[in-house]
Order: sequence, then structure tokens, then C-alpha cells
Amino acid sequence: MRKNKVLPGSVIRVATVSALVAPAAALAGGFSLNEQSASAMGVANAGTAANPENATTVFFNPAGMSQLSGTNMSFGAAVLDIDAELKEGTGSAVRDDGRPVAGGNGGDIADPAVLPNFYMTHEINDWLDVGFGLHAPYGLAADYEDDFKGRFFADKTELTAIAFSPSIAVNDGNGFSMGAGVNVIYAEGRLTKFQDYSGTEARFGLPPGTLEDGYADIEGSDVALTFAFGLLWEMSERTQF
Repeated sequence: MRKNKVLPGSVIRVATVSALVAPAAALAGGFSLNEQSASAMGVANAGTAANPENATTVFFNPAGMSQLSGTNMSFGAAVLDIDAELKEGTGSAVRDDGRPVAGGNGGDIADPAVLPNFYMTHEINDWLDVGFGLHAPYGLAADYEDDFKGRFFADKTELTAIAFSPSIAVNDGNGFSMGAGVNVIYAEGRLTKFQDYSGTEARFGLPPGTLEDGYADIEGSDVALTFAFGLLWEMSERTQF
């Protein structure tokens, strides 16, 4: 619930800074997921930093918690069902000994995925609010069929990141607030591919097919911290920066 009586549709969303940094963010966000909020997805994430409607402001701009009263919860889930399949190639894959690689185009490499999110904010007093979020900021998954022509380059690729985001916001009681948060991110990744030993066979004079294809499977995980900081200035009942 908002502390003021400004209707969400009457707020002017100032997005000049967002527009300036968007190209750089797009280049750096190849693994980023935009399904962080059901309400934000409904407006294509427009104005989310300057118009805190619910607890998802923890993610978009922690300063927005100062405009929410009482205790607020927001949660949802997005289902991603992507059709990604190689239709045709411009060249032929070859083994290390020069023989062509037999196989198919890999099939549909992306299985359906569910991305849940949960956010909560709480008003401590007139000038202090706290909150936290659980969400998936980054992710990637691809799984080719075992007879994929490019299996010596890639088979399975997975990246999963889960973030826990405690946040805090303070305000001066006159429309200006600032917020900060810490994102504790657990990430795990996996890269696999088949190993081509035809070059080894040729080097030692072995008949082709003597050695079975190998398989490389690399997995890793880590925990890291990132930080978020935001400002929000309610200039009037109709304009917010």
C-alpha cells in the first residue's frame, strides 16, 4: 500500500538516465533475466524505478520502499518456454582427422523453465523501511541431443543464479528518499561437450573409430555480493524522479 494518494497512472516517470545507460546494460546483460515482477512485466518494466507500486521495488529501486506503508508482499512466477532449434547450417562440421561429423541439428535445446520471485517490505517508522527479495537475476540453459553435429563444441550449458536481497530505505518526510541493498548471489554453472579422439587415432596410426568419443563435464559454484543504491524524489504529486 502506498503512503501517498498519487495514482500510479498520474506519475510522470523520468527515464532519461535509464535511456542513457540502456545500451551498455544490454551489452553486459546477456545472461540477465527480466522476469522479476508480474506487475512490471505487464508494463514492460516501464517506470519501475520511479513508480513503486508494490514490494518489487526492492529490486527496481530500494528507495521506493519509503512510499509503501505497513507490511507488503509481492510474489509470482514466470514460465519460459523457448523454441530454439538449429534449422540449417552454412558449413559442415569435421573431426580432427578431417572426416565429417555425422548427426542432427541438436533438436529443441531449451526446456521449459519456471522463474519464481518473492519480495517483502516493512515500515519500521515514518522515516525507515526495510525489505528483502528472493529472485533469479541471471540464468541460461541449453541441452543439445547427443547426436548433435556440433557436440564436440557444446552439449549442455547451464547457469543458475539465486539472489537474496536485504534492503533498507530512509526518507526525510518531504518526498526525498534513498535506499540501498545487498544482493547475496549463489551461482552454479555447468559446461559439457563430447571429446573427439580421431586426431589421436590418426597420430598413432589407429583405425578410425578405435577410440570411443569422450565426454568433458565441468561444474562450479560460488557465492558473491553485489550492491544496489537508489534515490527517489517526489517533486510533486504528479512528478517523481
